Amino acid sequence: MSVSLLGRKTIVRPGDTVLMRIAHSEVARDMRVAGKLMPVRITTGSRAPMAQILGDYAHPFGGAVHLGEAGFFSGTEEIHSDAIVATHLAWAPTAAPGKFYVFTDGHRIADPFARFEDARDEARKVVRGEIRWADRSHIPSFWVRFAPVSLDAKVSYSYEAQGRNGESRATLMSEKYKDFTSDEQAIDAAKQLAAAWGYGYAARDAHVLDDTGAEPYLFGGRRMLWKG
Repeated sequence: MSVSLLGRKTIVRPGDTVLMRIAHSEVARDMRVAGKLMPVRITTGSRAPMAQILGDYAHPFGGAVHLGEAGFFSGTEEIHSDAIVATHLAWAPTAAPGKFYVFTDGHRIADPFARFEDARDEARKVVRGEIRWADRSHIPSFWVRFAPVSLDAKVSYSYEAQGRNGESRATLMSEKYKDFTSDEQAIDAAKQLAAAWGYGYAARDAHVLDDTGAEPYLFGGRRMLWKG
């Protein structure tokens, strides 16, 4: 579940695209976007950065407006706002939510990974590799938030062992599954359940604890340990 930045001071830079609640300025009211949640890009091509409000398909929604008219505050050294909901926004209709992507120098270089550990291994092979997690919650259609996840994020594990009767479709989960602390324990339980029920499996779930605090909990993917 993504953590909203709304109400917090968030610093942005030219070139950034963010999701924010547009200010109730006169210009925004004329454009009929005041108070709406919309993607906004900080421009880079003009003498002074401006705010370009975007539509669902990355098309400009009218012309660029002054930063203050969109809801930003700008000083001599930084641009910030407390109306931002999410950063690292991109127009990416093909991005799969809940997956991990590898980037280098800001460009996506790999297909999505279902497991954080696989993405981490890939990111460590390339220069300046980083991992970002795709999130579409509360974001307009065709947009995705690629939230950065530290390569050094702590990973914890939980285990599951189940036995199943194929004829009756009844399922039994081992009563000890919460106490498993190793792959071997889960596999052993699954084998015992399979012997009693006819089919069983053991799985290990990874849980990513991001030390930045931006995404305190992410599901890091499931790895099947044994089935039979």
